[in-house]
Amino acid sequence: MKPPAIVIGSGFGGLAAAARLQARGYDVTLLEALEQPGGRASVFRDKGFTYDAGPTILTAPFLLDELFALSGKKTSDYLRIVPCKPFYRIAWHDGVSFEYTGRQEEMEEQVRRIAPEDLDGYRKFVGETHAIFQRAFLELADQPFTHFTDMLRVAPDLIRLRSDRSVWQMACRHVKNQRIREVLSFHPLLVGGNPFQSSSIYAMIHYLEREWGVHFAMGGTGALVQALVKLLEDLGGKLRLNSPVEELLVENGAAAGVRLRSGEVLRAKVVVSNADVSNFYQKRVASGHRRKWTDGRLRRMRYSMSLFLIYFGTNRTYPELAH
Repeated sequence: MKPPAIVIGSGFGGLAAAARLQARGYDVTLLEALEQPGGRASVFRDKGFTYDAGPTILTAPFLLDELFALSGKKTSDYLRIVPCKPFYRIAWHDGVSFEYTGRQEEMEEQVRRIAPEDLDGYRKFVGETHAIFQRAFLELADQPFTHFTDMLRVAPDLIRLRSDRSVWQMACRHVKNQRIREVLSFHPLLVGGNPFQSSSIYAMIHYLEREWGVHFAMGGTGALVQALVKLLEDLGGKLRLNSPVEELLVENGAAAGVRLRSGEVLRAKVVVSNADVSNFYQKRVASGHRRKWTDGRLRRMRYSMSLFLIYFGTNRTYPELAH
Protein backbone atom coordinates (compact mmCIF):
# COMPACT_ATOMS: atom_id res chain seq x y z
CA MET A 1 0.00 0.00 0.00
CA LYS A 2 1.36 3.40 -0.97
CA PRO A 3 2.11 5.81 1.91
CA PRO A 4 -0.26 8.81 1.82
CA ALA A 5 1.07 12.31 1.10
CA ILE A 6 -0.71 15.65 1.19
CA VAL A 7 0.29 18.75 -0.78
CA ILE A 8 -1.36 22.05 0.13
CA GLY A 9 -1.79 24.59 -2.68
CA SER A 10 -1.92 23.88 -6.42
CA GLY A 11 0.38 26.58 -7.71
CA PHE A 12 3.30 25.51 -9.89
CA GLY A 13 5.32 24.48 -6.82
CA GLY A 14 2.48 22.42 -5.40
CA LEU A 15 1.71 20.74 -8.72
CA ALA A 16 5.38 19.88 -9.26
CA ALA A 17 5.80 18.57 -5.70
CA ALA A 18 2.65 16.47 -6.01
CA ALA A 19 3.78 14.92 -9.31
CA ARG A 20 7.24 14.17 -7.92
CA LEU A 21 5.84 12.50 -4.80
CA GLN A 22 3.36 10.45 -6.83
CA ALA A 23 6.14 9.34 -9.18
CA ARG A 24 8.20 8.26 -6.15
CA GLY A 25 5.52 5.94 -4.91
CA TYR A 26 3.31 8.04 -2.65
CA ASP A 27 -0.48 8.23 -2.80
CA VAL A 28 -0.83 12.00 -3.22
CA THR A 29 -3.79 14.23 -2.49
CA LEU A 30 -3.36 17.81 -3.68
CA LEU A 31 -5.59 20.24 -1.78
CA GLU A 32 -6.66 23.57 -3.31
CA ALA A 33 -8.77 26.13 -1.45
CA LEU A 34 -10.14 27.77 -4.61
CA GLU A 35 -12.42 26.49 -7.35
CA GLN A 36 -9.57 26.12 -9.87
CA PRO A 37 -5.91 25.03 -9.75
CA GLY A 38 -2.95 27.27 -10.50
CA GLY A 39 -2.49 29.54 -7.50
CA ARG A 40 -0.81 32.72 -8.75
CA ALA A 41 -0.99 31.20 -12.23
CA SER A 42 -4.77 30.95 -12.26
CA VAL A 43 -6.94 31.99 -15.21
CA PHE A 44 -9.99 34.22 -15.27
CA ARG A 45 -12.45 35.22 -17.98
CA ASP A 46 -14.33 38.45 -18.50
CA LYS A 47 -16.46 39.74 -21.40
CA GLY A 48 -15.21 37.06 -23.76
CA PHE A 49 -11.52 37.50 -22.93
CA THR A 50 -9.32 34.95 -21.17
CA TYR A 51 -6.53 36.26 -18.95
CA ASP A 52 -3.49 34.65 -17.36
CA ALA A 53 -3.59 36.15 -13.88
CA GLY A 54 0.10 35.73 -13.20
CA PRO A 55 3.20 34.54 -15.10
CA THR A 56 3.09 34.36 -18.88
CA ILE A 57 6.55 33.22 -20.06
CA LEU A 58 8.90 30.29 -19.44
CA THR A 59 12.64 30.86 -19.14
CA ALA A 60 13.94 27.39 -18.19
CA PRO A 61 11.73 24.84 -19.98
CA PHE A 62 14.25 22.07 -19.29
CA LEU A 63 12.94 22.03 -15.72
CA LEU A 64 9.53 21.03 -17.07
CA ASP A 65 11.15 18.37 -19.23
CA GLU A 66 12.90 17.04 -16.13
CA LEU A 67 9.62 16.88 -14.19
CA PHE A 68 7.82 14.98 -16.94
CA ALA A 69 10.81 12.67 -17.49
CA LEU A 70 10.87 11.74 -13.79
CA SER A 71 7.31 10.56 -14.31
CA GLY A 72 8.18 8.59 -17.45
CA LYS A 73 6.42 11.14 -19.67
CA LYS A 74 7.26 13.76 -22.30
CA THR A 75 6.36 17.44 -22.04
CA SER A 76 5.36 17.45 -25.71
CA ASP A 77 2.65 14.85 -25.03
CA TYR A 78 0.90 17.32 -22.72
CA LEU A 79 1.82 20.79 -23.89
CA ARG A 80 3.13 22.75 -26.86
CA ILE A 81 5.83 25.26 -25.96
CA VAL A 82 7.11 27.74 -28.57
CA PRO A 83 10.13 30.08 -28.42
CA CYS A 84 9.60 33.84 -28.44
CA LYS A 85 11.63 35.89 -30.93
CA PRO A 86 12.56 38.46 -29.99
CA PHE A 87 12.36 37.75 -26.27
CA TYR A 88 11.08 41.28 -25.69
CA ARG A 89 10.52 44.46 -27.66
CA ILE A 90 11.28 47.36 -25.35
CA ALA A 91 9.71 50.62 -26.51
CA TRP A 92 10.08 54.19 -25.27
CA HIS A 93 7.59 57.03 -25.59
CA ASP A 94 9.53 58.73 -28.41
CA GLY A 95 9.31 55.73 -30.74
CA VAL A 96 12.75 54.25 -30.10
CA SER A 97 12.68 50.48 -29.51
CA PHE A 98 15.12 47.70 -28.63
CA GLU A 99 14.83 44.12 -29.93
CA TYR A 100 15.95 41.98 -26.98
CA THR A 101 17.13 38.51 -28.07
CA GLY A 102 19.45 35.75 -26.89
CA ARG A 103 22.11 36.13 -29.56
CA GLN A 104 25.23 38.12 -28.75
CA GLU A 105 25.66 39.59 -32.24
CA GLU A 106 22.02 40.71 -32.42
CA MET A 107 22.18 42.32 -28.99
CA GLU A 108 25.42 44.09 -29.88
CA GLU A 109 23.80 45.45 -33.04
CA GLN A 110 20.93 46.87 -30.97
CA VAL A 111 23.34 48.47 -28.48
CA ARG A 112 25.45 49.86 -31.34
CA ARG A 113 22.36 51.42 -32.94
CA ILE A 114 21.38 53.30 -29.77
CA ALA A 115 24.67 53.87 -27.92
CA PRO A 116 27.79 52.66 -29.77
CA GLU A 117 29.97 54.05 -27.00
CA ASP A 118 28.48 51.44 -24.62
CA LEU A 119 29.36 48.39 -26.72
CA ASP A 120 32.45 47.43 -24.71
CA GLY A 121 30.58 48.05 -21.47
CA TYR A 122 27.78 45.78 -22.62
CA ARG A 123 30.25 42.98 -23.34
CA LYS A 124 31.68 43.35 -19.83
CA PHE A 125 28.15 43.28 -18.40
CA VAL A 126 27.47 40.00 -20.21
CA GLY A 127 30.69 38.56 -18.82
CA GLU A 128 29.71 39.49 -15.29
CA THR A 129 26.20 38.05 -15.67
CA HIS A 130 27.77 34.80 -16.87
CA ALA A 131 29.86 34.56 -13.69
CA ILE A 132 26.77 35.17 -11.55
CA PHE A 133 24.74 32.65 -13.56
CA GLN A 134 27.45 30.01 -13.22
CA ARG A 135 27.66 30.25 -9.43
CA ALA A 136 24.19 31.38 -8.36
CA PHE A 137 22.12 29.24 -10.75
CA LEU A 138 24.09 26.28 -12.06
CA GLU A 139 25.86 25.53 -8.77
CA LEU A 140 23.58 26.86 -6.01
CA ALA A 141 19.99 27.08 -7.30
CA ASP A 142 19.10 23.53 -6.24
CA GLN A 143 20.97 23.60 -2.93
CA PRO A 144 18.96 23.88 0.32
CA PHE A 145 19.64 26.82 2.63
CA THR A 146 17.98 25.59 5.81
CA HIS A 147 20.60 26.73 8.31
CA PHE A 148 22.55 29.94 8.89
CA THR A 149 25.78 28.04 8.25
CA ASP A 150 24.56 27.21 4.75
CA MET A 151 24.52 30.92 3.95
CA LEU A 152 27.92 31.45 5.58
CA ARG A 153 29.32 28.79 3.29
CA VAL A 154 28.48 30.80 0.16
CA ALA A 155 29.07 34.26 1.67
CA PRO A 156 32.55 34.59 0.08
CA ASP A 157 31.03 33.96 -3.35
CA LEU A 158 28.28 36.53 -2.76
CA ILE A 159 30.90 39.07 -1.73
CA ARG A 160 33.06 38.30 -4.75
CA LEU A 161 30.04 38.64 -7.05
CA ARG A 162 29.16 41.98 -5.41
CA SER A 163 25.62 40.91 -4.53
CA ASP A 164 25.41 43.98 -2.28
CA ARG A 165 24.90 46.13 -5.39
CA SER A 166 21.52 46.53 -7.03
CA VAL A 167 20.85 45.44 -10.60
CA TRP A 168 20.62 49.10 -11.56
CA GLN A 169 24.00 49.87 -9.98
CA MET A 170 25.56 46.97 -11.85
CA ALA A 171 24.16 48.21 -15.18
CA CYS A 172 25.31 51.77 -14.46
CA ARG A 173 28.81 50.51 -13.71
CA HIS A 174 29.16 49.17 -17.23
CA VAL A 175 27.09 51.45 -19.51
CA LYS A 176 26.30 55.17 -19.59
CA ASN A 177 23.27 55.49 -21.86
CA GLN A 178 19.99 55.73 -19.94
CA ARG A 179 18.10 53.49 -22.37
CA ILE A 180 20.74 50.75 -22.32
CA ARG A 181 20.80 50.90 -18.54
CA GLU A 182 17.04 50.34 -18.52
CA VAL A 183 17.34 47.45 -20.99
CA LEU A 184 19.90 45.71 -18.78
CA SER A 185 18.09 46.20 -15.47
CA PHE A 186 14.36 45.61 -16.02
CA HIS A 187 14.32 41.87 -15.22
CA PRO A 188 13.54 42.19 -11.47
CA LEU A 189 10.20 43.75 -12.48
CA LEU A 190 9.15 40.33 -13.80
CA VAL A 191 9.29 38.86 -10.28
CA GLY A 192 7.89 41.86 -8.41
CA GLY A 193 11.30 43.33 -7.61
CA ASN A 194 12.64 46.86 -7.81
CA PRO A 195 15.72 47.21 -10.08
CA PHE A 196 17.00 49.99 -7.82
CA GLN A 197 16.92 47.71 -4.75
CA SER A 198 17.04 44.10 -5.95
CA SER A 199 20.41 42.41 -5.60
CA SER A 200 22.60 42.21 -8.69
CA ILE A 201 22.27 38.42 -8.36
CA TYR A 202 19.05 38.90 -10.35
CA ALA A 203 21.14 40.03 -13.32
CA MET A 204 21.78 36.34 -13.93
CA ILE A 205 18.36 36.26 -15.65
CA HIS A 206 20.05 38.02 -18.58
CA TYR A 207 22.33 35.02 -19.08
CA LEU A 208 19.73 32.42 -18.09
CA GLU A 209 17.49 33.62 -20.93
CA ARG A 210 20.45 33.55 -23.30
CA GLU A 211 21.17 29.95 -22.30
CA TRP A 212 17.64 28.51 -22.61
CA GLY A 213 15.55 31.19 -24.28
CA VAL A 214 12.15 32.70 -23.51
CA HIS A 215 9.15 30.53 -24.33
CA PHE A 216 5.37 30.65 -24.37
CA ALA A 217 2.93 27.84 -23.64
CA MET A 218 0.32 27.68 -26.40
CA GLY A 219 -3.03 28.27 -24.77
CA GLY A 220 -1.45 30.44 -22.11
CA THR A 221 -0.23 29.67 -18.63
CA GLY A 222 -3.56 27.99 -17.93
CA ALA A 223 -2.63 25.32 -20.47
CA LEU A 224 0.55 24.63 -18.50
CA VAL A 225 -1.44 24.33 -15.27
CA GLN A 226 -3.85 21.89 -16.90
CA ALA A 227 -0.93 19.87 -18.30
CA LEU A 228 0.53 19.47 -14.80
CA VAL A 229 -2.88 18.54 -13.38
CA LYS A 230 -3.28 15.89 -16.08
CA LEU A 231 0.22 14.59 -15.37
CA LEU A 232 -0.63 14.18 -11.68
CA GLU A 233 -3.91 12.46 -12.44
CA ASP A 234 -2.34 10.18 -15.07
CA LEU A 235 0.12 9.07 -12.38
CA GLY A 236 -2.76 8.28 -10.03
CA GLY A 237 -2.72 11.41 -7.86
CA LYS A 238 -5.86 13.27 -6.79
CA LEU A 239 -6.68 16.98 -6.95
CA ARG A 240 -9.37 18.26 -4.59
CA LEU A 241 -10.68 21.76 -5.29
CA ASN A 242 -12.70 23.89 -2.84
CA SER A 243 -10.83 22.17 0.00
CA PRO A 244 -9.29 24.87 2.22
CA VAL A 245 -7.03 23.65 5.02
CA GLU A 246 -7.99 24.92 8.46
CA GLU A 247 -5.17 23.43 10.52
CA LEU A 248 -1.93 21.50 10.14
CA LEU A 249 -1.97 18.51 12.48
CA VAL A 250 1.30 18.07 14.38
CA GLU A 251 2.29 15.01 16.39
CA ASN A 252 5.63 14.54 18.17
CA GLY A 253 7.01 17.60 16.41
CA ALA A 254 6.18 16.39 12.90
CA ALA A 255 3.35 17.07 10.47
CA ALA A 256 0.84 14.23 10.57
CA GLY A 257 -2.01 15.50 8.41
CA VAL A 258 -4.52 18.34 8.06
CA ARG A 259 -7.98 19.30 9.17
CA LEU A 260 -10.07 20.90 6.44
CA ARG A 261 -12.45 23.79 7.02
CA SER A 262 -15.29 21.32 6.53
CA GLY A 263 -14.04 19.41 9.58
CA GLU A 264 -12.70 16.46 7.59
CA VAL A 265 -9.37 15.10 8.85
CA LEU A 266 -6.79 13.69 6.42
CA ARG A 267 -3.75 11.80 7.74
CA ALA A 268 -0.46 11.54 5.87
CA LYS A 269 3.15 10.40 6.20
CA VAL A 270 4.30 13.48 4.30
CA VAL A 271 2.76 16.97 4.22
CA VAL A 272 4.07 19.64 1.84
CA SER A 273 2.77 23.21 1.91
CA ASN A 274 2.98 25.45 -1.14
CA ALA A 275 0.77 28.09 0.50
CA ASP A 276 1.98 31.60 1.38
CA VAL A 277 4.52 30.97 4.14
CA SER A 278 3.64 33.74 6.59
CA ASN A 279 -0.11 33.27 6.28
CA PHE A 280 0.18 29.49 6.63
CA TYR A 281 2.33 29.65 9.76
CA GLN A 282 0.17 32.25 11.49
CA LYS A 283 -3.25 30.85 10.59
CA ARG A 284 -2.76 27.12 10.06
CA VAL A 285 -0.02 26.09 12.52
CA ALA A 286 -0.75 26.42 16.24
CA SER A 287 1.72 28.76 17.97
CA GLY A 288 2.82 26.00 20.35
CA HIS A 289 4.31 24.07 17.42
CA ARG A 290 6.49 26.89 16.06
CA ARG A 291 9.04 28.17 18.52
CA LYS A 292 11.10 29.75 15.75
CA TRP A 293 8.44 31.24 13.48
CA THR A 294 6.44 33.16 16.06
CA ASP A 295 3.71 35.66 15.15
CA GLY A 296 5.94 38.49 16.34
CA ARG A 297 8.84 37.42 14.16
CA LEU A 298 6.62 37.01 11.13
CA ARG A 299 5.07 40.46 11.63
CA ARG A 300 8.51 42.08 11.85
CA MET A 301 9.76 40.56 8.62
CA ARG A 302 10.15 42.73 5.55
CA TYR A 303 8.13 41.41 2.64
CA SER A 304 8.83 41.89 -1.04
CA MET A 305 6.63 44.22 -3.02
CA SER A 306 3.66 42.87 -4.91
CA LEU A 307 3.29 43.28 -8.65
CA PHE A 308 0.73 45.67 -10.11
CA LEU A 309 -0.82 44.23 -13.27
CA ILE A 310 -3.21 45.70 -15.82
CA TYR A 311 -5.25 43.14 -17.76
CA PHE A 312 -5.91 44.40 -21.27
CA GLY A 313 -8.45 42.91 -23.69
CA THR A 314 -8.61 43.91 -27.34
CA ASN A 315 -10.36 42.78 -30.53
CA ARG A 316 -7.61 43.95 -32.88
CA THR A 317 -3.94 43.26 -33.61
CA TYR A 318 -1.01 45.63 -33.13
CA PRO A 319 1.65 45.23 -35.84
CA GLU A 320 4.19 47.17 -33.79
CA LEU A 321 4.17 44.39 -31.18
CA ALA A 322 6.51 41.48 -31.83
CA HIS A 323 4.15 38.77 -30.54
